[in-house]
Amino acid sequence: MRKLALIALVCGLSVTRAWPVDAPDTSQAQWMQRVLKVTVVRNDGRRELGSAVPLGGDRLVTNCHVLRGAREIRVETPVDSWLATSDERDVYRDLCFLRARGYDAGQASMIEAGATRVGLEVSAVGYSGGEFNLTRGRVIGLFTCECDGGKVIQTSARFDRGASGGGLFDQAGRLVGILTFKAKAGGKYHFALPVGWLRHLSANDIQPIVAGDTFWEKPGKESAHFLAACDLGAKKSWDSLSRLAEDWISQEPDNPEAWMVKGRASMGLDRKEQAVAAFQRALMLESTHAEAKWELQKLEFEMGRKLLDADSL
Repeated sequence: MRKLALIALVCGLSVTRAWPVDAPDTSQAQWMQRVLKVTVVRNDGRRELGSAVPLGGDRLVTNCHVLRGAREIRVETPVDSWLATSDERDVYRDLCFLRARGYDAGQASMIEAGATRVGLEVSAVGYSGGEFNLTRGRVIGLFTCECDGGKVIQTSARFDRGASGGGLFDQAGRLVGILTFKAKAGGKYHFALPVGWLRHLSANDIQPIVAGDTFWEKPGKESAHFLAACDLGAKKSWDSLSRLAEDWISQEPDNPEAWMVKGRASMGLDRKEQAVAAFQRALMLESTHAEAKWELQKLEFEMGRKLLDADSL
């Protein structure tokens, strides 16, 4: 398969000026131009709802799982709609690219490579349940997958079915990720694909995987731990989560997210001393880890002890 023809679009995405999320003129109507609704009619006649982010011109990106078995794909704004086709895809990364004839969008703005960090304030924008929705939160985890170009983003900004393929934006209005999946049990287990994957697909002569399961449906070695932790954490299965964390740490002792999982499992089991040690280890491995600082501050309040090294703040 030819290389994904997105170089001009993706490599130039930072050119366009973004508006701040909290600016007075950032209206819902403007956001509806940044994320479109996707309606899919499947081969069996059922309908599937999703979202898509314009990349410039008539090109958009959404999740491949939204388009499975599609007989007809339509992208919609509140005032218009366009038939679309999916001409390029990487199913394992869950990124499918649409072309909507007659639709014409300006270029989006992306966050710079390496700028996504734990603690970054973000907004999830999509069509949960088919209705426009914007929720605010922050990045609470970054996880390695068998996909070069960036880490999978966990966010506290909630979204629901129908928002898949929508956008995760920072406070400057720059695209940070593509909303993708959440834990069925709920909680702070919502995930987005990093925009670095879009850049990687555009800049490297790779062979995208065009059929099969996504990385989160059929996890590989690198993604298995955080996906299992997502499920167990959402179910509050603290004993199982603690055992998983120990296994993860034994394999990746320098991964701060493995220690974060150990800390959260220890909190669930009311083992505060173990939780403190785990969060302090995560902070030692990544001094800017905002979630580790936040968890230690909560424990500091509960235990009445100084747990944060002043040099790390």
